[in-house]
Amino acid sequence: MGNGDGKMTLADTLVNNFFIIFYSVVIILILAVIAKILNTREREKTRRQLSDLRFKSKKLDILEKKKYIKELKEASMVLRDDEKSRLDEINRDKAVLSRRSLAMMNEIEERMQRLERGTDNAKLMRTMNEIKNVENELFRKGGDKK
Repeated sequence: MGNGDGKMTLADTLVNNFFIIFYSVVIILILAVIAKILNTREREKTRRQLSDLRFKSKKLDILEKKKYIKELKEASMVLRDDEKSRLDEINRDKAVLSRRSLAMMNEIEERMQRLERGTDNAKLMRTMNEIKNVENELFRKGGDKK
């Protein structure tokens, strides 16, 4: 078959086994594609499960908060009138303090803006005076030379 001494060369072996090699490569490629598809599906399934778990966790958090609020409402119903009035008074004090804090923050902001503008104005005035002094010197000296 090859060079007459009965030994097959590599080329002869490849030609004789071409279809076996070809089909083996095709089968390997098909298996690789199938593995990729299965892997992708598995990842998507895992993502869906993770998403479902997150959704369920959020629902549980919401239900827990609703239960807590409901318990607070029920607890406030069993408070005596003097306890309720003390709590109401504390809430009113908190509201007053919040308004005062907001007013002070606004006043501080306005004062800071005023200080910034005053500082800018002072710098501009100094610059203006320096320019005027330089102009006076320049033009006075120029006038003396004439």
